[in-house]
Amino acid sequence: MVSPARPDPGSDLERYALDVRTRVDRGLADALTRERGLATSLSASEELAQVHEALASLAMRGGKRLRSVLISLAYDGLRAADEPDSRVLVDACVAIELLQVYLLVHDDWMDGDDTRRGGPTVHRALGDAIGPSPIVGHLTVLAGDLASGMAQAAFARIPLPSARVLSAFGRFADMQRAVVAGQVEDVCSPRRPLESLDAASVERLHANKTGAYSVSGPLALGALLAGASAEQVAALDAFAEPLGVAFQLRDDLLGVFGESAQTGKARFGDLREGKRTALVAALVGSPEGLALARDLLGRRDATDAECERVAHAMVERGCRAQVEARVSELAALATERAAAVGLRSELQVLLVEAGRALTERSR
Repeated sequence: MVSPARPDPGSDLERYALDVRTRVDRGLADALTRERGLATSLSASEELAQVHEALASLAMRGGKRLRSVLISLAYDGLRAADEPDSRVLVDACVAIELLQVYLLVHDDWMDGDDTRRGGPTVHRALGDAIGPSPIVGHLTVLAGDLASGMAQAAFARIPLPSARVLSAFGRFADMQRAVVAGQVEDVCSPRRPLESLDAASVERLHANKTGAYSVSGPLALGALLAGASAEQVAALDAFAEPLGVAFQLRDDLLGVFGESAQTGKARFGDLREGKRTALVAALVGSPEGLALARDLLGRRDATDAECERVAHAMVERGCRAQVEARVSELAALATERAAAVGLRSELQVLLVEAGRALTERSR
């Protein structure tokens, strides 16, 4: 059974994370209100207002703010004693949350998903508001672009020495480039023969598409904004690399075995969309598994019963256990590397606990 998504409500990490989430939600709401005012001064278009409404709904609708927590942990753990604490990072956190919104908007549209964070995706919300029209797709792309621009504007507002902000912004841009590389591989993967799929190629995709902006990127941003050395950033990257892959492998598991009420996404969406996940890579390793995958993978009309049969086969053939074991292996490797990061002791403990929460989540 998958462990809870968040640590014990009484834990030090959960108290720290709750404080971060409260600040970030407030900052995000302020940024969205400010942007809405700017948009109103530029255009009275009803459609622009609908774009803003759909974006704001997604941005403020839950979300774990885990990237903001990681930025804050790295910053607080590496800043000088006389420097302000992570409350100064609200704009940095808002920037990375808006970056995620931008990526989710485009990703959901490419995948044709209707649900995100327990509510309608942006293209679904716009479709409901406007009705069937090619304009919905155009506005969805523009909504993602708007979130990206808002993220950059938020980053420029970070009240820290400009040299640090500029250095961190370079890494921020690198994160986006890595995600694009991973996304290209993801959307083109159905063109590749299923029998060529293996665990290594899946993990490489995960490292680019998710690990770069979900784990290693946020930690590096916090470190760079704290004025950390190149050696300290490299140590954080070494810690984050296996953790980022494990985080997405857990997502592969949740896509088939998770509960929609917890994940906020439709169960079996990965199977119906033809996603080349770690579970699929394990399944196609046998002729029987390959036949099962060929019959169902990518079929939008696949019934729940058909998907359940594939999920059952993934359990019976050891695919689920194999991916679970790999998650544990990568999490253990990250824990081993954590000692080299050199955060202050109390933050070091929180960092390890955060790594555990990332890989044992249920949503």
